[in-house]
Amino acid sequence: MTVLQKTETKQTWKPEQMQELFAKMMANSCMSAMTVLCKHGEEATKEYQALSRKPMVEYYKNLGVKTPIELIKAKAELETNVFGSQIEFWGDDKEAHLTYNKCGMWDAMKKCGGMSCAQEEKMMEGFEHCIKEFANEFGFKGEVKMEGEKATITIRK
Repeated sequence: MTVLQKTETKQTWKPEQMQELFAKMMANSCMSAMTVLCKHGEEATKEYQALSRKPMVEYYKNLGVKTPIELIKAKAELETNVFGSQIEFWGDDKEAHLTYNKCGMWDAMKKCGGMSCAQEEKMMEGFEHCIKEFANEFGFKGEVKMEGEKATITIRK
């Protein structure tokens, strides 16, 4: 192929294509980092999680979220638009819930290849830890409940 004239690239991908590719890239990066970090111990893993959580906490704080429902709604909107997740949410200023009917990141992680059941379980434990720490950054309590492939996050004041 030869291109003799400067050619400006135009955006042609559909949102679903971008979401799937971005989720795959993020999942691969996360899984690669965790594979290496696990070899260096729990302290390295926790440090990585804290550093990677910081920009997201700043993002939500810059949105001005102050209540569990505001945080859950903002999280649902971001993950739906960026990763293509399918999410339902409900709640109020004291307690809010978010259910992943389909999680774009989880699907991408599973497609990255070859996670054993034990590794999936370890990833879910890490997810639960991240949600607890994330909620704590806002002065809230966070928990995750699994029901088959669906996960429900609850954030409480």
